[in-house]
Amino acid sequence: MKNPFNYLQFATGDNFYDRKEILADLRSRLMSGATNVVLYGPRRYGKSSLVSQLVLELEEAGVPCVVFDVMKVPSIDLFVSSYATKVYRKFAPVKFEFRKIGEFLKNLRLRLTIGADGETGLSIDTAQSKIGSEELTEILDLPQRIISKNRRAVIVMDEFQEVSELLPNDQFERVMRSVIQSHENISYIFLGSRYHMLRRMFTERNRPFYKSAIAMMLDKPPFDESIDFVVSRFASGGVAVSREVAAQIVLKIDNIPYYIQQLGFEVFRLVDDDGRKEVAQDDVTNAYRLLSGFNRDQYEQQMLTFSTAQKKLLVALSQERTREFDDAYRTRYRLGMSSTVNSTKKKLMENGYVEIFDGEYCVADPFFAEYLRG
Repeated sequence: MKNPFNYLQFATGDNFYDRKEILADLRSRLMSGATNVVLYGPRRYGKSSLVSQLVLELEEAGVPCVVFDVMKVPSIDLFVSSYATKVYRKFAPVKFEFRKIGEFLKNLRLRLTIGADGETGLSIDTAQSKIGSEELTEILDLPQRIISKNRRAVIVMDEFQEVSELLPNDQFERVMRSVIQSHENISYIFLGSRYHMLRRMFTERNRPFYKSAIAMMLDKPPFDESIDFVVSRFASGGVAVSREVAAQIVLKIDNIPYYIQQLGFEVFRLVDDDGRKEVAQDDVTNAYRLLSGFNRDQYEQQMLTFSTAQKKLLVALSQERTREFDDAYRTRYRLGMSSTVNSTKKKLMENGYVEIFDGEYCVADPFFAEYLRG
């Protein structure tokens, strides 16, 4: 039987749940006019799945979308070539003349390429073209130059916080903000996994993108809806699960959408391999233990990258969540001075290892927390 849970790909279609209200809101905003949105939320909360479902629905409605992952372009040279190719492939009409692209990108040495997939792309000779503000302006303005006035389009900038690494002193942000504010036909969606860094880009007064997009926060799904989802997915695979056992699956992994899919997948596999048609409580316990073991090597490698202060704080939070790091908590876990804990906490939160769930600081990955508890 095909496993009805899916955590290796973005959850769309039947695997997409709960986010229907925010999905409808986003779709309405983007269909009605040029609107820029920044989507916040901790890792594994389903931001990418939400955007994937949104892109599917927008393209079905005739709105072309480009999804660009900034994490995959660690240099400004790679960014300009990759971004130009993505925009050209998606937005340029079939008979759009390559010559016109050259007119739009006057400061760049450009040539047309054929990729291994047989599709045309753009190659920019970065050895002959120094990428500065003028060149970046041309690249970022390319979508608006190609899109006709009676068309709408959407560009998704995933891992957007990484643009700060492409050029120094917020130069990329300044240029992009200046360019896209004149784009009348194009909406932008910004998201990223390091959401504390992303949030600062849009909320700090000295940053170029300050208040430049509608902010939407993605919280955990309602607990009952997560239970309904688990029950329905097992049922679609011909396996019964009580609401009590489904609740244990959701509770085990803090009601985080990605981990619901992952634990559900493993529970279904165990039951299906045994030829059974109903989930028992022990299946949840066994699947959880297996998943914790699967990731052990990864967690051991992660631990090598942490400072002593970071390790101590992670272990403490795996044992006991807390609303504040008061004297009693710091003494109990020998964490040291308040200033040390605060700087350590800030670094761990920036990198997604610590989050605030239900008002309490905790280890973001429930399986990592299990590993830390030993």
